[in-house]
Amino acid sequence: MDHIDRKVTDNNEISQALKKITYGFYIVTSKKDSKEMSTRDKDFIAAGTVSWISQGSFEPPLVTAAIKKQSDLHETIEKSRVFNINIVGKNEKDMLSKFAKDTTIEGSKLNGYNFSEGKNGVPVLDDVPVYLECKVQKDVTLGDHSIFVAEVTGGGTRDAEAVPLVEWETNLHYGG
Repeated sequence: MDHIDRKVTDNNEISQALKKITYGFYIVTSKKDSKEMSTRDKDFIAAGTVSWISQGSFEPPLVTAAIKKQSDLHETIEKSRVFNINIVGKNEKDMLSKFAKDTTIEGSKLNGYNFSEGKNGVPVLDDVPVYLECKVQKDVTLGDHSIFVAEVTGGGTRDAEAVPLVEWETNLHYGG
């Protein structure tokens, strides 16, 4: 095997290389009572489009989620210590843009989509084929994101045949 002696040092080149890592798309939700929120005066639900999620362990079942530090979603997860991962399928691609902006709640709709409350008290979007309910075990802040390591405490499959959406199948890119 030949040794590659070319070093990648240009930030743009590193950014382009990082964008070649395959990501899925998820909508992460969290909720916390207002008494502990610094910017809200009522129970606060935060939701956002996230692509940096990975399985961390089978026993116990663990996932990792990288969440941007300067976001309402980060503050909500950090204080509530619970979140849900709503796994977006190829048929739900249109949902992504609705969760790339501020969260709006109108009755039982979150950014225009119906939701119900999961066992952990956090919204689960009705239209996603699969969801995971998570309880944070540890978090580490590195760079501009925090990595939340969470135990999967529940979840459900609404459509076992659904195919998860991969970032390259969209015109959206996050990373690098």
